[in-house]
Amino acid sequence: MFNWFRRYRMRRAMRRQASPNAKRSGVGRLLAPVVWLLGLPGRLLQGVWMNLRTLLDYFSAGRRSKRDLLLGIPAVLLLGGVVVATAMGNVRQSSNSQKYWARGVLLLEQGESESAQLLLRKALMGDNINRNEVIFTLARSYEQLGDANRSGALMESLAAVNRAGYPSAHRYLAIRMANQVAVTKQAPNLKDWYWHLSHADQVDSADLAKSWGFYYLVGGDLEKSAESFRRAAVEQPELWLQVAELEARMNDMEAVRATLAIARRQLERQFTRNPGDTKNRLLYATTLFYMGQLPDAERLLKEGLAQEENESFKKLLAAVFVRMFDAESGGEDGIEESFKYLVVALDYDNNYQPALTRLITVSRSSPEKLDESRATMRRMIADGNATAMAHFALGSLEWMAGNGELAKLNMKQAVALDPKLAVVANNLAYLMAMEEDPDLDAALNLANQAIEQEPDNSDYLDTRGMIHLKREDYALASVDYQKALVGAKDPAPIQRQLAEIYEQLGDPDTAATFRRAAEGKDSALP
Repeated sequence: MFNWFRRYRMRRAMRRQASPNAKRSGVGRLLAPVVWLLGLPGRLLQGVWMNLRTLLDYFSAGRRSKRDLLLGIPAVLLLGGVVVATAMGNVRQSSNSQKYWARGVLLLEQGESESAQLLLRKALMGDNINRNEVIFTLARSYEQLGDANRSGALMESLAAVNRAGYPSAHRYLAIRMANQVAVTKQAPNLKDWYWHLSHADQVDSADLAKSWGFYYLVGGDLEKSAESFRRAAVEQPELWLQVAELEARMNDMEAVRATLAIARRQLERQFTRNPGDTKNRLLYATTLFYMGQLPDAERLLKEGLAQEENESFKKLLAAVFVRMFDAESGGEDGIEESFKYLVVALDYDNNYQPALTRLITVSRSSPEKLDESRATMRRMIADGNATAMAHFALGSLEWMAGNGELAKLNMKQAVALDPKLAVVANNLAYLMAMEEDPDLDAALNLANQAIEQEPDNSDYLDTRGMIHLKREDYALASVDYQKALVGAKDPAPIQRQLAEIYEQLGDPDTAATFRRAAEGKDSALP
C-alpha cells in the first residue's frame, strides 16, 4: 500500500513539470476563464482515468497474478448475486406479509380464529406491515377463542394508560370495561377507563357511546349517561330500556313514557323482521312488561317457550305474574284470584324472591287472609293444579296456621313432585328468619325440609345454623356451622360465627382459634 502511494505522488510531480505555467498575454488572461471552463470535463475524465489506472497498477503489481484476478471475478459476481437475492427476498417477504395479514383478517371474520392466528404470526415476521394493526387483529382472534387474558394483555401492550397508544386498542379496552360493568355491576378504575374512552377511535360508534353511558352511570351523572345511551340506541334499540330506567331514576315519568313508546315501536319492528330470534322476542316482551301490557307479554313469552326451553322467558313470566298479583290483590275478588298468580310465578321461577316475599307477607297479614289463602290453595289443587309449587305453598300456609302435620305432608308431596324445591324451602326459610318479627319455628321447618333433601349442602346448613343462632340454641348452631364449613367456598364468615358461638358456649380458646382462622392467621382448627 505504501509503494502504491509513493508511485502516485511521483506521477503527479512529473505531470506538473511537463506543463509549466507560461506567461499569458492580456487576451490570454481574458480568455483563461473560458478555456478553463471548456477544459473542465476533460480534466475530470482525465482525473478519473488516472485514479483508475493507479488502482489497476496496484492490482496488477507483481504480487497479484492474472489467476488471482480471474478467480476474483466469480467472487464479485457471487457477492452481487447474494445482494440481489437478499433484496428480492425482502421484497417477497414484505409482499407475503401483506398477503398473510389480508388472509388472516378474512379468516377471522369467517370465525376461523386458529387459522387466522397462524397467518397473523407469519405477517408479524415481515417489515413492510402495520404491526399495530396485526397485533390488534391477533388480540381479537384470542378474544374470539375465549382467551380474554391473552387478548387483554395484547391490547394493553398497544394502549397503555397515560400514553396515547393505538386508538383501536383504546376503544376495545373501553368497551371491555363497559361490558364488565354491565355483567358484574362492579366499577373499574374510572381514571383508566376515561383514558381509554378519550383516546379511542370511532368516536361516533354506538358501542363507544354505550361505553360512555356506562362510564357516566358509574360516575353518578345520570343526565350524561342517558344522553350517551340515547345516541347508542339509534343503532341498538334495546338501549331505550336503559334510557327509560335512568329517566325513572330522575323522576321524569313523562320522558319514561315517551321513551318506552319509542322502544316498543322499534323493538316490535325488529321482532317482526326476525320472530325466530330469541333475543328480539325477549326484548320486545320486556318492553311490553314495562309498559304494563301484561297479557301481550305473557302471550309472547309462552309462544317462545312452546318453541324452546328458555330460562330468561321463565324469569320474565314470573315477573309478569307477580305484577298481575300486585294489580289484582286490592280488587273486589280479594286474595282468592290474585293468589293464583303467585303460585304460577313460582312455577316458572322457583327462586323468584318477589313472589316468595309476597307469599309470606299476604299470608301473615291477618288470620282471615291466612285462612283465605289456604282455602284458595286447596281449591287450586282440587281443580287439577296439583303442582309441586302448589303443595309447597299450601304446606307453608299450614305451618303458619299451626298445622304442623299437614304442613309436613304437603312439603313432602312438593319435594316428591320436584326435588329442586329444596332451594325454594331454603330461600323461604332465610327470608322468614330475617324478618323484623320472624316466625323462627316456621323458618326452621322449611330449613329442615331443604336439608332432608340435600344433607351436605353448605348453604342449607348455613341457613339452619343461622336460625338456631337466632333461637339461641348455640349447641345445634355450632354443629350446623361446622358441617357447613367443610364445603364452604368462603369459610371466613362461618368461622366468625363459630367464634361468637363458642364464646357463648364458654370456650374462649376455641373461639380465639376460629377468629384467627377467619383473619387468615391460623389454618389449624380443632
